[in-house]
Amino acid sequence: MKMKRHLLILLLASAGFSVIGFSQTYTTRFEGTENPLSENGRWTNNGVDWTPIRKRDGVACGTQTGTNTGIYKFNDSYAHLSGFPPDQEAWGEAHIAKPDASCHQEIEILLRFTSTAHRTTGYECFARCITSPSSYVQIVRWDGPLGKFTYLADKRGTNYGLNNGDVLKASVVGNVITVYVNGVEKARVTDDTFKTGNPGIGEFLAGNGGRGIGSNTDYGFSSFTARGLARQGRN
Repeated sequence: MKMKRHLLILLLASAGFSVIGFSQTYTTRFEGTENPLSENGRWTNNGVDWTPIRKRDGVACGTQTGTNTGIYKFNDSYAHLSGFPPDQEAWGEAHIAKPDASCHQEIEILLRFTSTAHRTTGYECFARCITSPSSYVQIVRWDGPLGKFTYLADKRGTNYGLNNGDVLKASVVGNVITVYVNGVEKARVTDDTFKTGNPGIGEFLAGNGGRGIGSNTDYGFSSFTARGLARQGRN
């Protein structure tokens, strides 16, 4: 496999192309049980102000209580990979066992994510885990500290929710961020803030009046793939 990759790079170079950040791929079906999600160190969450992703029974799910208020409401569960080039795409299959309109259950594809103890940056592309007039697909830029973020896209309505088995996908190429559900484009924006970082997954739970609490395992991802996208250009 390495020999084939090197041969392809040489062929591209001999044809007058430069190859930056040759693509890589990571795929998982979240087998086994882990808390936090690691998979031999591939996943990380360095932020102490946010919550980890765990996996069990073939589902990656969040660990939020869903009861926090103020900025602490936004302690999303997340995990991201490492070593990917700036241009990247990722997708995952939604596991929605018990859609609950009384609370906000969201699954998230993360792009160009970085994390330290009290600072997390990157792009969050997500959808609500129901299909109704209150469904949505949104793109949010995480600007660093807990609770500091910027909405870049907000699409609402029945056509913007998720059913069990749907595939949520997002990509960033240059400054263009695009979100898809089952291969259909749902939102697109441009943003020049973050140039590097890695793909990952996230989940959000917020219950009204305590409803929906403990429902983390009712929704999540049953599979996930991330792929780096090589930039090609004439020398």
